[in-house]
Amino acid sequence: MTIRDRLTLRFAALVSSILLLAFVSIYAFCWYYITSDFYRRLDRKAATTGDMLIRHRLNAELIHQLSRIRRDQLPNQTIMAFDGRDSLIFSAGESRSSTIPLSVIGDIRQSKQKDFRQGSYYLSGSRYMTASGQFVVIASAENTYGDTFLRQLLWALAGLFGLIIGITALAGRLFARDALQPMQQIDQTLGHIFPGNQEERLPVGAESDEISRLSGTINHLLDRVAESFRLQRMFVANVSHELKNPLTQISSQLEVSLLNQREPERYRQIIRSVLDDVTLLATLTHELLQLTQVSQKRATDLLTNTVRLDDLIWDVRDEVMAINPRYRVVVELLNLPDDPDELALPGNKLLLCTALKNLVENACKYADDGQARVAIRFEPNSTVIVIENKGQPIPEADLPYLFEPFYRSRQTADQVRGYGVGLALVDQIVRLHRGQVGVQSGVGLPTIFRIELPR
Repeated sequence: MTIRDRLTLRFAALVSSILLLAFVSIYAFCWYYITSDFYRRLDRKAATTGDMLIRHRLNAELIHQLSRIRRDQLPNQTIMAFDGRDSLIFSAGESRSSTIPLSVIGDIRQSKQKDFRQGSYYLSGSRYMTASGQFVVIASAENTYGDTFLRQLLWALAGLFGLIIGITALAGRLFARDALQPMQQIDQTLGHIFPGNQEERLPVGAESDEISRLSGTINHLLDRVAESFRLQRMFVANVSHELKNPLTQISSQLEVSLLNQREPERYRQIIRSVLDDVTLLATLTHELLQLTQVSQKRATDLLTNTVRLDDLIWDVRDEVMAINPRYRVVVELLNLPDDPDELALPGNKLLLCTALKNLVENACKYADDGQARVAIRFEPNSTVIVIENKGQPIPEADLPYLFEPFYRSRQTADQVRGYGVGLALVDQIVRLHRGQVGVQSGVGLPTIFRIELPR
């Protein structure tokens, strides 16, 4: 069932329930008022006849004559009186003594007054206590006008109910179509966007309604999807380029070695050169594997340790300084908490060590004096790690793309050999730990990498 049909049915059901409750209330009120009023009229007639016959002891023939000349007679009106032995002692109008069970007369004697129905007749009975015994007077009649009015009212309400429900269903279907029309336009537009026209976006209206907000959200999603496609294409192009160079060198060196007979030493040189290229390929493959694993693994599978950041920083410092005698790492611990347990945070020690080692090694590598400063500041809700060096600033145009895989600025690509995977790996590891990493650099200012991890 479509949303349009569901909305129509729910709207019609809601209106039907309200109308049904209103119409039933109207009919019940009219029925109660008409019935109660008719029973009151019967009760008055029974009381009048009872007073004349039993209390004032008027002659029965006189009562008959008075009844015939009165103009307020009810349709098929009958008034009956019974003595203490349930014998009929008076009857005016159509006699119905045979249709009134003795049990009903007994109930009237017990309850003093009773209103009830028999078929189409309404009856009202009253008990009279006298010195000569108990008497029961019953008045009955047909409520012709009241019953006819109630039947006509019932048919009118039923017809009006059906008419209103039909109009409501039609109006609900039209309203549902108008309400869902923007959704249909969104569906059609999205069907045309992929894969042919990825730059097209949904129109966002000036009204701040749900459709406009949904269109804006979908546009943001499309922007992220388009950016993912762009990064994927760039990733594939960069990987192809990085793999093509060493493979081409290996192929060309092997082809040259097969052209002519050479000295053993020359063959050893070619083999060493090929081995270097193979080592580069293995290093690149390992870095790609690390990046892929960090991107695909869930945080619950990797963040299983408790890491002391102060100990981790000192381990990273020792590893980086062992890489090159020129490298120097200065560590500063700021705002240390009183409780040593607050220095720990949940995470993966190996991944955090890889991320910090990449940043500290890069800071030493690109520093003019080979020195990097690492400062840790413990704040109430987060731990901030700042890695700073003094050297050539990173061009401003390169800053937005610094953490993308295989991206390398022209300034560093010509100076230091690498693949542009390290910073992308750092970004993935920090995001895996629900943190953020950023960079600041400018002419005459130090280059600062800032990592903020939630505690």
